[in-house]
Amino acid sequence: DRQPEFTQIDCEMSFVEQEDVLNTFEGMMRKLFKDVIGVEIPNPMPRMTWYDAMDNYGSDKPDIRFGMEIHEITPEAHGHNFSVFDDCEYVGAICVPGAAEYTRKQIDELTEWVKRPQVGAKGLVYIKVNADGSIKSSIDKFYTPEQLQAVVAETGAKAGDLILVLCG
Repeated sequence: DRQPEFTQIDCEMSFVEQEDVLNTFEGMMRKLFKDVIGVEIPNPMPRMTWYDAMDNYGSDKPDIRFGMEIHEITPEAHGHNFSVFDDCEYVGAICVPGAAEYTRKQIDELTEWVKRPQVGAKGLVYIKVNADGSIKSSIDKFYTPEQLQAVVAETGAKAGDLILVLCG
């Protein structure tokens, strides 16, 4: 009497290891997807540890369709007389491919979004890697181009990308 999204499958297995359970259900999912909707699921299915999900995406249920993994840039951020970064334990950044052309208004909207209680940030730092390879950021007066280039390298940003930085 429930809707499909509430379907549950119970399985009783004895003397098995975690891998046995995962292989059983992955095989069932591959079979169901192929037979019911004609979609092939890779074998083996991609897996991610809880630690990797939290470390790379900040969530135990990451949406990996868009990439944009979190890169810790604390070593690159500390020690440049920017108290916002110097006074925190962690500085993280994501690279948004092709977004260096965002306007100041668009970046301000993103900043307001991260200030919402659900995110709880006090602000948002940006670093633009312009199409010509030059770098422009909201923290230019605290960091040399070489120091910002170290952040670009750590995040894997390329010309045309936008790096967004939070700390806490």
